Amino acid sequence: MHRYVQNRVLAFLKILLVMTDIVCLNIAFVVAFSLVTAYGLVDATEVKSSNYFSLWMMFNLIAVVSAMFFKLYADNTIERLENVFRMTARTVATLLLIFGGCTFIGHTFSGMPYFLGAVFATVLFYTAVSRFLLTYVYTVLPRRLKWSKRVALIGHNDHLGPLVGSFSPNNPFYSVDTIQYHDAMEKASKDEKVAQFKRYFEQVSKLGIHDVFLVSTPDMTSYSKELIMAADHECVQLNFVPAVTASINYGNEATERVTMQLPVLRSHEESLSTMENRIKKRLVDLFISSMVIVFILSWLVPIIGLIIKIQSPGPIFFKQPRSGRNNKSFGCYKFRSMVINNESGNKQATKGDKRITPIGAFLRKTNLDEFPQFINVFLGQMSVVGPRPHMLSHTEHYSQLIQHYMVRQFVKPGITGWAQVNGYRGETKEPELMAKRVEFDIEYMSNWSAMLDFKIVCMTAINMVRGEKNAY
Repeated sequence: MHRYVQNRVLAFLKILLVMTDIVCLNIAFVVAFSLVTAYGLVDATEVKSSNYFSLWMMFNLIAVVSAMFFKLYADNTIERLENVFRMTARTVATLLLIFGGCTFIGHTFSGMPYFLGAVFATVLFYTAVSRFLLTYVYTVLPRRLKWSKRVALIGHNDHLGPLVGSFSPNNPFYSVDTIQYHDAMEKASKDEKVAQFKRYFEQVSKLGIHDVFLVSTPDMTSYSKELIMAADHECVQLNFVPAVTASINYGNEATERVTMQLPVLRSHEESLSTMENRIKKRLVDLFISSMVIVFILSWLVPIIGLIIKIQSPGPIFFKQPRSGRNNKSFGCYKFRSMVINNESGNKQATKGDKRITPIGAFLRKTNLDEFPQFINVFLGQMSVVGPRPHMLSHTEHYSQLIQHYMVRQFVKPGITGWAQVNGYRGETKEPELMAKRVEFDIEYMSNWSAMLDFKIVCMTAINMVRGEKNAY
């Protein structure tokens, strides 16, 4: 299921397992060599002079190739503990057999059988202990720490049963909620069906579920666009599963269950929909935000804060509720650039706005007012680059006017974004200007890469130096 529904816990477990295996297998190799030399079974001087480095390199190379060949760290393997056990056994057996054979053929030193026996023993010991501990991680911790990712299945009662079975209901990292309807809904009009599905999407979104699999019947083709728009409005990723395929019984009691081998059509497929890319982006965000907080905000806040206090009474920071990922609100930090007023929560700054202080005008023109948002980035509420977070009132208003507006809420908002560096920032007097922003935001999401983020950061820095005409 991880192919369609990303669970960050599985992604971190994968990274942890890779790092642990690399480190501990090398420790096992060193321990084995130390043991046989300490007891005089192998002459350390003889081995180190000609064989040790080549043996160590060969051991690591065979381990890496074996793990890749058996896909030990593939998503489908990591998702189920039984698969991890199976692929671990194959990988370790291959590693020991090939390493033992190559050592006998290509390396000659006294006490070699003792050395190989020690390597075999330490590797098998690590494998047994690590996989035993992994059993606890997979079977106990998901329930205690609530690691399970919830998904929803919606479909006609006749098709839903086999589909639920294909989702591996005993998987500790996923839980499945089902919404089934009967013949009465099948006989309803197109508008009535769309309205009912809207209620379904609203229902699952309130439960915190943002991944939905819908068993699609042939008649849904005529209103699939409306369904996608309804799901987008609730920040729900909609996946269509053909009804004919969903009705096939995948696996049975006598054979191993076949899980998630269904043809799934996703309503959206962005680069940032994969957990690997999200983790890469998050690591970069943590590094950049930490550097900015320590080396820039540490001295910038006292200086700008003093000037803000001198020019107008009130706090240094302005904290405003903004729309975040999956439309969850958060407090977005900025340097306060206006006098205290009652309209800041729903009224954008306009050209010549009398609420803006002199230092506020400078901060807005140079984008320095956004720097405290690196605190939001560090806290995981924002990213350095992404769609700009809008005021809650604007999100509610424009989501009713602009098609696919809520798609931008599928990712974390950013301090700067593709729309902003292309000139779409500041006041939005007309819906067309906001629609253009959304168009650039969706383009960014569809074409995300680390190099695109770097390009946007560079363009933002250039705009800060030369100033922006729409920043006021």
